[in-house]
Amino acid sequence: YLSHKSDKRPGDPRPVMRRKQQKTGGSGAEAPGAKGQDGLAVQVPLLSHPPLILEAEAATRRGPSHVINEDAFVADAQFGFFVVSDGMGGHRDGQAASSTLTSILGHAFDGHASFEEKVSAASQAISNVNTLLYAPCAADPTIDISGATVVVLIVADGYAACLWAGDSRLYLFRDSELYLISQDHVADDRTLTRAVGSAPQIEVERRILEIRAGDMFLLASDGLLKGLGEPQVSKLLDSYGEGAVERLIDNAIAGGALDDITVVLVRVERDYG
Repeated sequence: YLSHKSDKRPGDPRPVMRRKQQKTGGSGAEAPGAKGQDGLAVQVPLLSHPPLILEAEAATRRGPSHVINEDAFVADAQFGFFVVSDGMGGHRDGQAASSTLTSILGHAFDGHASFEEKVSAASQAISNVNTLLYAPCAADPTIDISGATVVVLIVADGYAACLWAGDSRLYLFRDSELYLISQDHVADDRTLTRAVGSAPQIEVERRILEIRAGDMFLLASDGLLKGLGEPQVSKLLDSYGEGAVERLIDNAIAGGALDDITVVLVRVERDYG
């Protein structure tokens, strides 16, 4: 119900919520096809006729249960590159882990490379950071791990790639349907079973989707869903244009979220000039 199985064919994630009263025409939503700074808002043309426009906004807030914000993000709408990372709570240097991860990912990303090269480079960068973060533990097993979750969205050439490890999420909101694209790496008690820096090697999962005008992609650390249900997320995305990110965070905090919260929202729109 909440996530697709990792062995499913691309293109068949289940909607996590179906809203029947706010359809905007057509035969209803289809499953997706397969193949920083707060307040960021940028428009970038993609390859299409008429061209598609990327609009993005992002925000992060420190949770009251933390002395410092252990989340980090990248939102580069110019080159269609977005990252959310959440330092592992209860372990060493969570803030340093998430900051290191987003920084190295940002430096490794070449906006002029092909789509396939961008995806490969991001995956390799995550693996490199895993080796870097785990090195102190490998040298001295008494040292606590320093790790972070990560979810990456790359948009180019009519496609979107999702790469992830951990429980930071990517959603797709299409035709008033909310789809969970990533799959949480957690045990039944919500304990992380995978994170960058927590083991000698890291398996980075990926998923490729075709994009279409009207799509919205939502990257979020797990703090968002600790105070906000998916039906509320869907309703807010359906109701608000610019400023939806701040409203999502405000509602999560009002709902009792105590963790750090980071949200990046990416819209795909048609530009008719």
